[in-house]
Amino acid sequence: MPKFNKPKLNQPKVNKSKVNQSKFDDRPDQSKSLSSQSDLPPVQLDETIVAGRRPKPVNDFQRLLEELSELRSGFDPEILAHIEENIPFNTQQFETKISKILGSKNIDCTLKNSVKYLEYIKQNIQLPCHVTGIEEFEWEEEYTMGSGSKKEYARLKKTKPSYTDRFTINRLEDLVVQEEEIFVEVQRVGDCRTFTLPLSDLESVDASSPNNQLLDDYAVWFINY
Repeated sequence: MPKFNKPKLNQPKVNKSKVNQSKFDDRPDQSKSLSSQSDLPPVQLDETIVAGRRPKPVNDFQRLLEELSELRSGFDPEILAHIEENIPFNTQQFETKISKILGSKNIDCTLKNSVKYLEYIKQNIQLPCHVTGIEEFEWEEEYTMGSGSKKEYARLKKTKPSYTDRFTINRLEDLVVQEEEIFVEVQRVGDCRTFTLPLSDLESVDASSPNNQLLDDYAVWFINY
């Protein structure tokens, strides 16, 4: 049988490199040169102003200062007073300190030791020394703890020293020893009246002053030894 050749279809050859890719790639033609910057349209900036400022970031140091400020605003000074009251008294340490002041192992409150203590105070006290009463003076107890008239108490306080008054010690010569107790002449701040008071009844107005510890040590020694 004769052979029949299969007819060939006339199909055009496709060149893949010339395929139109516009349907698949919408990027600008890279072959074209970019327009110069002067040809570009101006950019419109949004100049809307937002009310209020964005808070600046707070660093650790600023945060610490803020926290300390908050603590200080709610701080109660009486808290420290209660803490000091609860600190145990070291008797041995105190007696060693007094022994050095008196230059003797015998630290009893005697006339001889009071004279030595007076010299120590004169060498270490800082003048002027501002003081007030530790507690009620002896004459005031009838009115503050007894049945004394408040009206009479107010009247007597004008001419008598009160533990609520503030006084000034101006001269070392005003400190003297009488019957084992050191007395001091003070001047009341309010009216400049002068009084002679036992030094053991007084404390420094300024708790941070060296006079505060000086007077406190003497009062503890005189009352307890």
